[in-house]
Formats: sequence, structure tokens, C-alpha cells
Amino acid sequence: MLHLLYNPFADGGHGKEAANEAIGKLKAVRPEVEAVNSSDVDLNEYFKKLGKDDEVALLGGDGTLNYFINHVDAMPTNRIYLYPSGTGNDFLNDVRGEIEEKDGLYLLNPYLENLPVIEVKGKTYRFINGIGFGIDGECCVVAEEMKRRGETKINYSGISVKLLLGPYKPRTATVKVDGKEPIVLKKAYLASVMHGRFYGGNMKIAPNQKRGTHTLTAVVVHKKMRIPMLLAFPGLTKGNHLGKKWAKMYTGKCIEISFDEPCGLQIDGEVVEGVTSYKAYIK
Repeated sequence: MLHLLYNPFADGGHGKEAANEAIGKLKAVRPEVEAVNSSDVDLNEYFKKLGKDDEVALLGGDGTLNYFINHVDAMPTNRIYLYPSGTGNDFLNDVRGEIEEKDGLYLLNPYLENLPVIEVKGKTYRFINGIGFGIDGECCVVAEEMKRRGETKINYSGISVKLLLGPYKPRTATVKVDGKEPIVLKKAYLASVMHGRFYGGNMKIAPNQKRGTHTLTAVVVHKKMRIPMLLAFPGLTKGNHLGKKWAKMYTGKCIEISFDEPCGLQIDGEVVEGVTSYKAYIK
């Protein structure tokens, strides 16, 4: 049996409709398939009751993956798939071409092993793509405020441009990699740590980062003035910032980053407000 886990609140509240559409397509190739509302179950208890031959498909994208990896205590032994839906899928964009796929189902199990961890504001989270700290985190804070007001048309690029030209104040960032001497970088626009290459809607922020290497990549963009930074933004999304003096890359197993003033942070798109420091690590 294939169990399709869906979130009814995803896709702007159209998760149930997306699940029905997915079930209709999957039944053509997987006759034994059922939809399961993930908000109605405790995932740990749910997986305990599954048979060893049962398979599970997660309907959604990066947000769905983030929810899953942070709501199961230990990764199940059942085969877990991603059935893509929604708008954000940096994970799939990163692994496309190498991930095993059949009938529109992408096998996740190899990518759920040894996930990196972030410690922030006294809490611990797993992440699958990366952490945005700085203007990218603040962009997500603004987007969440818009969602709470009931707005549905959210342009993340437009928000970033407005922040860049107006209220966002660059911070002084301190970066510490694998316990070595801290590095201080002034006028930082962002200070992110990546497990994959992409975040924020296919922004190729860490072009050389590779999953499975047991290392993470920190990316700090700093020192540029606002207008030059705005002009450099399109190249940043495509990964053309490698080798630029204003884009620093650091690789290690444990990376600690702090700002001299609080700022928004996002973990695979999930927002944490008012952050001054965090630690990300992988075993």
C-alpha cells in the first residue's frame, strides 16, 4: 500500500484538492493508494503502525520536507517518496538527475540520512536545504506578515528589492568554522549556511556545496553598497558570485554565525524572528 501524506493547509489552503488530484494520477500506476491528512496523525505513532512493505509519499515541496524531518524522531525504514506539488522545491532542483524516480515519485531515503542540524534561540531543528540569515531571513519575515493579513500574491524578489533599497541595515557578522579563530565581516547582507546548493526559490547561493560530503558551506555577502548590491543580485541567484571579493565561502562541519543586531532567519523557508546567532553542524 502507498500512503500519500498531505497537508490540507498547503498550497494556500488547497492541500486536499491537490491530494485528490495526485491520488487520481497515482491510481493509474499504483492501484493501492490512499490519502492521509498529516494534520490528523502523530507521525511517530503513524509509522509504528505501518507494515514493513508499506510505502509513504509526501505531497508537497520544501516546506513539506522540513515539517516531516522535524516531526519524526527517527527516520523510518519504509520507502519514503516525494510527490512534488506547490511552488517551492529547491531540494528537487538540487538533486534532479541523480535522485531515483518512478511514476512521478522521487525516493527520499538516501537524502534523509545524516541531516544537518541548527541550534537557534534554544531550539534544535533538522534542515534539508539551508539556512537564510540576513536580508533573505527578513524577506521571509515580511512574507509571513503578509500571509497573516490574508495576502496571497507574494513576490519574494520584490520584497528583497524593497528591503535592500530601504529598511534593511547590513550587520557585522562573526563566523566561526570548526572551532577556529572567528572571522569578522562588516556590512553583511546575508550570512547563510547550506546543505544543498539552492534556497529561496532556486537561488543558487552555494554553487559548490555537495550533499553527502558531511560538510556545510557558509556564504556571507558583504561590503557592497546598496545599488551595486542590487545590480549584483541577478548574478547571485545564478551562482555567478563565486570568486567575488564581496562573497565569502567557508566550508566545515560546524559553523557558528552571529550578528551584532537581531535579524530574521529562515530554515528551509520556516521563519524564526529576532535572531542574533545560530550554530549549524553535520556529523
